[in-house]
This record gives sequence, C-alpha cells and structure tokens, in this order.
Amino acid sequence: MTINNQNRAAWIKLFYYVFIFLYLAVSIILIYIKAKPIYPIFGAISGFVFACIALSLSLNLNYIIYQESEEKIILRYYPLHPFHQKFKSIEIPKSQLSHFDLKRKLFGLRPEVTLYQQTERGLAKYPSVSISSLTKSSQAEMIKSLQKNSKKK
Repeated sequence: MTINNQNRAAWIKLFYYVFIFLYLAVSIILIYIKAKPIYPIFGAISGFVFACIALSLSLNLNYIIYQESEEKIILRYYPLHPFHQKFKSIEIPKSQLSHFDLKRKLFGLRPEVTLYQQTERGLAKYPSVSISSLTKSSQAEMIKSLQKNSKKK
C-alpha cells in the first residue's frame, strides 16, 4: 500500500508562492501609495494575506510518501514551506514497530504521528511528522495501517 500526496503538495507549494507574491506586492504598493482613502483597504488585504501565510506555515505541511511493504514501513516526508529543509525518511521493519502516537495540535488542525521502534538497546522514538497535508481518508488509511502493524494495540 502506498499513500502519496504529490498533487496536493504541488498545490500547497503554489499557494505559498502566490500568497507570498501577493503579500510583497501589496506591501510595495502600500509603501508607494499616495491616495489616503484606499490605504486601509490595502492594509486589510495585506494583513489577511499575512495571516493566511502564518496559519499555513504553522500547520507544518509536508509532502508525504507512506509505503507499507511485506517487510518494512517507510515514511518519507519533505517540508513544503518556502524555506524548506531536506527530504527525510523513516524506515522501520514491521517486526520492530512498537507503537505510534497520534497527537492533534493547534486546535486539532495539525495531526502529528510519532513512530516508535523496538531495538536491541531499547525503544527508539522518531521525530513527529505532521500529516495535515494528507486528505482525511488518506490520514485514516495511514492510521489504520499503523494500527494493524503496531505491537501495542
């Protein structure tokens, strides 16, 4: 089974660039504008665009590829914000997947999955991955797969 949000990630990335361009354009217009009556309108538009950008950045959206094969569970993710980090990957053999945590942060808008692997040295905890960029059905499918393969039920 593979879950991939490539199309949605492309639209999210486009959203970031368009809104950042709009924010910069409105800011430049505000700097050079001379007509006082429309100044508050541009200020309101600029504030709204900035709020949209800030909210979407706080959701910590990722391009996600989740694969469940015969032997492994693979979770690859790439942050979608404009100042992105590197592509990251978590690979856990199914026999070593201990359990996972699902926490909903930011008023339930940002679900995060944390995977735990049982190793010879003990329990290993991987960094939390925000799955808010997945559709609700993809999120449910991913959680169902993790529940099926988790040792702690």
